[in-house]
Amino acid sequence: MPTVSAARWQAVAFLFALEKGEAYSDLALKARLDEARLDKRDAALCTRLCFGVLENQALLDYYIGHYSSVPLRKMHPRVRAILRVGAYQLLFMDKIPPSAAVNEAVATAKATRNGAASGLINAVLRRLAEHKENLPEIEAETEEERLAIRYSHPLWLVRKLISQFGSQTADLLAANNSAPPTSVRVNRLKATKEEAVAALEAEGVSVEEDPWLDSLYLSESGALDELSAFQKGLVTAQDKAAQLASLALSPQPGSFVIDGCAAPGGKSLHMAALMENKGQILSFDIFENKLSQIAENARRIGATCITPKLGDGRVFLPELEKKADFVMADVPCSNLGIIRKKPDVRFKKPEDIEKMPELQLAIMENLSRYVKPGGVMVYATCTILREENEDNVSAFLQKHRDFSLEPFFEDFPALFQVPAGQLTLYPHIHQTDGFFMARLRRKA
Repeated sequence: MPTVSAARWQAVAFLFALEKGEAYSDLALKARLDEARLDKRDAALCTRLCFGVLENQALLDYYIGHYSSVPLRKMHPRVRAILRVGAYQLLFMDKIPPSAAVNEAVATAKATRNGAASGLINAVLRRLAEHKENLPEIEAETEEERLAIRYSHPLWLVRKLISQFGSQTADLLAANNSAPPTSVRVNRLKATKEEAVAALEAEGVSVEEDPWLDSLYLSESGALDELSAFQKGLVTAQDKAAQLASLALSPQPGSFVIDGCAAPGGKSLHMAALMENKGQILSFDIFENKLSQIAENARRIGATCITPKLGDGRVFLPELEKKADFVMADVPCSNLGIIRKKPDVRFKKPEDIEKMPELQLAIMENLSRYVKPGGVMVYATCTILREENEDNVSAFLQKHRDFSLEPFFEDFPALFQVPAGQLTLYPHIHQTDGFFMARLRRKA
């Protein structure tokens, strides 16, 4: 059997499983890497290959199709995966010699019983390598179709984004294909910012500090959960946007807080720190297996005020009616704001996304019943679609006259100030995850 690098072998296997519907990007990939026991270098290469192919799949297919005598739709799915991994290396990874990319692809085909396609794979990839500096222009009937190919987003999604963002759409699509920084939040229950930075740098991690949040941006960090600073609870993974949602709520020490859709617990952890671990946070999730994840994260950072509880955000619990000082309604969503972290989100079916606003509004309305008079609720999503965000808030306020939007972040930089009480963050503007938050206060 031909020798194939572990990273490329696992990348092809993962992409093949993904196309068959047997995997979901980030979680399934991490599980596969853990099972394969790849070293750090191979794990990093495999991750880059998988995410790179998903981020550029339509563009890779366009160029493969241009040089292939066989249409992609007639190829075995594993052959498509092999070609995509090879093409991505040729077109996006200059440090990999073209000969290595081609030879590994051919070897993978032979090792996976797709040897009959090895000649086709060799020919297509060699032609791609030869024409790398003179690739064909993207020919499309409309600008929408050109953008869909260039940035590898489904045509329906490109059209939807154009209807909302107009001339900014290309910048948004490009940002979706960019690599997000490794972002962590300093856990103030265990460390100052200076102490966390020193601990990370002592482990050889390069650290950039956010000028006004407890965010740190890491490079050369390897797997975050292998760092001592993470294991000791000095830092925890969290994007700036998610931190801003907790800051929009701003629960005070001694408060009673409900986090209605909490897993994996990032906002509960942040709120515990904001509350100085004083008070109580009930962290609900509908999936029992995720409660242990919340509990473990709380233990790691030293947040004893968090109590994980099983519960459906749509189901009313009368014992909690009008009891909470603060409620976090971070509802399930289309996840279209985090495509740069989960590139296969772009392949969601439009009919599944269309169902989200009804579910979100039901959760929002139920959780609002727990807010005491004078209390505050934040409605949040990690999507950028208006129908999941502003439209839901408007629909809620139409029915609930005892709630009103409230300004927040008055002391923040101008780009993040929210006089209207609701804010959408965009990867191409704010360099964060796409995220929405609205602060609503119940009349006293």
